[in-house]
Amino acid sequence: MQNYGLLTAVLYIVVVALVLVLIYEERDPSTTLAWVLVLVLLPGLGVLLFMFFGLNWRVLGRADKKRTAALMRSDEMIAPVYERYADASKEIGRTHPAIAGQLVAAIHAQNRTAPLPCTGLRIFTSGADEFTSLLDDIENAGSHVHLEYFIWEQDELTARFCRLLAEKVRQGVEVRVLYDWIGSLGYGKRQLRELARAGAQVRADATGWGKLNYRNHRKIAVVDGLIAHTGGMNMGQEYIDGKPRYASWRDTNVRFGGPLVADLQRLFCERWVRASGEDLFSSRYFPGLEESAGSTVWAQVVRSGPESRWPAVRNAFLLAIGSAERRVQVQSPYFVPDQSIEDALTAQSLAGVKTRLMMTGVPDKRIAWWAAFTYLDDLVEAGGRVFQYQAGFFHPKTMTVDGVVAIIGTANFDIRSFALHDELSIVFYDKDVAAHVDAIFEEDIGRCAEFTREDARAVSGPARMRNALARLSSRLL
Repeated sequence: MQNYGLLTAVLYIVVVALVLVLIYEERDPSTTLAWVLVLVLLPGLGVLLFMFFGLNWRVLGRADKKRTAALMRSDEMIAPVYERYADASKEIGRTHPAIAGQLVAAIHAQNRTAPLPCTGLRIFTSGADEFTSLLDDIENAGSHVHLEYFIWEQDELTARFCRLLAEKVRQGVEVRVLYDWIGSLGYGKRQLRELARAGAQVRADATGWGKLNYRNHRKIAVVDGLIAHTGGMNMGQEYIDGKPRYASWRDTNVRFGGPLVADLQRLFCERWVRASGEDLFSSRYFPGLEESAGSTVWAQVVRSGPESRWPAVRNAFLLAIGSAERRVQVQSPYFVPDQSIEDALTAQSLAGVKTRLMMTGVPDKRIAWWAAFTYLDDLVEAGGRVFQYQAGFFHPKTMTVDGVVAIIGTANFDIRSFALHDELSIVFYDKDVAAHVDAIFEEDIGRCAEFTREDARAVSGPARMRNALARLSSRLL
């Protein structure tokens, strides 16, 4: 009994200490209160959950010397690229609508990234087209191939990639593959082990149970430092046809060349040096990135993660929404925003801004799906419109504002992407790109059912309670 009493006393001392830590760290009040509730009502389980899901990696990341060193090397490598285009990038704030100048300044202040030109921009809405293009680019690689994915499955598509990558290694091309440990945990690794035996370097990222809740959700492919791909698509056959779980899969990726490639290369190199110890910050991997033939589009990479000082992706979304004068169009599989994003969308809808959200109508994560309905009520009541995609699973992450700015990347409109995942989005300061993304939105509407005020009011009492509990859990995770 004495031992039991001692353990109980120690447990409650730990609980009190964690509550004080939560208060001291000045987190979002709703998140703090949710954790306090769990710790007090379920002290034993609560402490365990907190150690896996509640640690503040913004604080821990700033103390990580390996991360600090990687960021310093990254900044040194990219500085000449920014300097080369500094005068031209400053013109964006003067010659584009006000929203562009504000975004340029805010992203630069948080990420130290500046707008750069990209060339040969292609937007893919089909996995078949994206992966055909990426396979072609790898086939033509002469120096190196860098691949970073949240999910690397094991199926017929990954088999094609692994065979081609192994062949490129035999030709003398350096191949590096980085996959998220938890994101890829449910898939076999036989193909990747064979690829490693062929001479490729393969690493798992964000390993260890202490980082269980903090994932690398980025998708990056860089070939020879000259061509880059990113967007919503992970490495797997289902991103082409949806099988076996869905009738189809709708997603959005981009491919481009030019100086902007250096910003995605640096993101890969930052993660790679921490996962493997190999420093890739040299001219071999950052070749002279002159603007190639074709139209030039100015764009800026915004990145953030659980270790970042600022939630820069979320702040870019917030600023873009708040700056809209006519129209905001968002595509995201999930919609579990924080309070500020919810308020911004609702306020703009009340002000008469045409606010439209498109999300999946075929859920894969039930908790996120249920939680979304608690946010949709206010949005549609305020005059916003919500469309739920019915033809299969819907996975794009895009936004356009006033037909002048388009954002495409890896980040969902949810709390996980804003605070707990390493993410990237690319802000395109180009009316033609925005018009293209708007046209894709209009085409997708034909495969959607609209969620109306009547639908919101028809949700039953038990379903509302279920949805509210799901929303509460989102504050914890």
